[in-house]
Amino acid sequence: MDYSKFIESFSGVACVVSLRQKADSEGNVITIAAANRKYLASVNKLDEEFVPNRPYNYYIADDPNFVALVNGCVADGKICHQYVNAERYKAWLDLYMIPLEEDEEGNRYCLFSYEMTKNSDSDKLIEISEKTAYMVLKTCIKFRENTGFKETLDSIVKDIRLQCESDGCAIILTDPIFHRIDMLCFDSEGGFAPPEDDVFFKDEFYEIVKKWHNVLAGSNCIIISSEQELKAIEKKDKGWYDSLVMSGVKSLVLYPLRVGENFYGYIFASNFNPDKTVFIREVMELNSYILSAEVENYRMRQALENLSRTDMLTGVLNSNAMNGRVKRLASGEEKPAIGIGVIFVDVNGLKKVNDTNGHAAGDDMLRKVANKLMNVCGDRELYRAGGDEFLIIADTGREQFEKLCENLKSQSRVEGEPSFSVGACYGEDGTDIKAVMKKADTEMYANKADFYRCNPGLDRRTH
Repeated sequence: MDYSKFIESFSGVACVVSLRQKADSEGNVITIAAANRKYLASVNKLDEEFVPNRPYNYYIADDPNFVALVNGCVADGKICHQYVNAERYKAWLDLYMIPLEEDEEGNRYCLFSYEMTKNSDSDKLIEISEKTAYMVLKTCIKFRENTGFKETLDSIVKDIRLQCESDGCAIILTDPIFHRIDMLCFDSEGGFAPPEDDVFFKDEFYEIVKKWHNVLAGSNCIIISSEQELKAIEKKDKGWYDSLVMSGVKSLVLYPLRVGENFYGYIFASNFNPDKTVFIREVMELNSYILSAEVENYRMRQALENLSRTDMLTGVLNSNAMNGRVKRLASGEEKPAIGIGVIFVDVNGLKKVNDTNGHAAGDDMLRKVANKLMNVCGDRELYRAGGDEFLIIADTGREQFEKLCENLKSQSRVEGEPSFSVGACYGEDGTDIKAVMKKADTEMYANKADFYRCNPGLDRRTH
């Protein structure tokens, strides 16, 4: 069917998309049957002679969302409208697909038209059904309730799964610095394989998730609604395809969570009701928009909290964090499971280094000691109490605590490395934390006095 004259009558960007039956194999191929000059200009093909029925990806990159829209439009015979954040183009697209008559050979067609703007239009974002508006409003209200962030996400995931009639829904937040899943919220009804089998619940799942960006390839979502589209994933990422098959996933809608250039994770729903595809796309699109903003706020609060609790010179916890922890232990708000040990560490000869070689050399000395303490202490709490002094709090048994002290003392006098003095005390369950700290502090100063008696030239009181 010749749509060339028809398409030139449109004043905006427009083309006719064809869903054509392949001649030599099963399945369909999507082509551009006709295009006006504004469409060709928008895809940088204006200087070429237009050839009808070239594959759509000759003009734009492979886009699962575009494919899903075409299939949905011609299958349902209904007008499709989306207002989407087109990451590939750094713009917002207000797009329409309108079904057209099929030809005698059974090829089906739809008119594709869109407007592109740099910034979003809030009025267009809220042009949604009442049911979608209810779901999105519910998401917003949940973030205002007095529950934890993780608990809020868990509740939202459950709501979305039920509304989409999906057997599995999840929100995944990633940590690209430490190469791990930072937070995983999911709700399922048989939507995942058992935890011992499903890669979804294993550490290596991050290696699959980090490749989703390449599968998206600039699209604003991934939609899998047919076996053909699922097989297309196999060509792009075999590992992910295998995990989908293992989990029994036959359909999937996935949206990234991002604000501008900042990427935070994904939301997806699997094995949803195909009759609700338009509604599901609306719900996921707008919820991803809201969730992205809330996750960014959460991460910013985390960053500010970390700054308020971190010593900028050494990277360990600072005195504010230490005072808060001690206060909670002293008041009984927090109670150690077994007992608690306290270790004071004081850097030897720091004032002498500062006076002789400058404060930059002294700072380097403090960083070296902090790094050594972190290596020895592992995940135990390490604080810079102030100046040349560090504090370690260890919630552990007495035997483990004594081994830790021995290890620290063996590392405190290594030739060619900064030295430090150690004082330690262990308190059984119920012992006053401040009394334990006082005894540890007294022992540390006694140890320091011995060091200066042996090394009088490094005494900070020597001028």
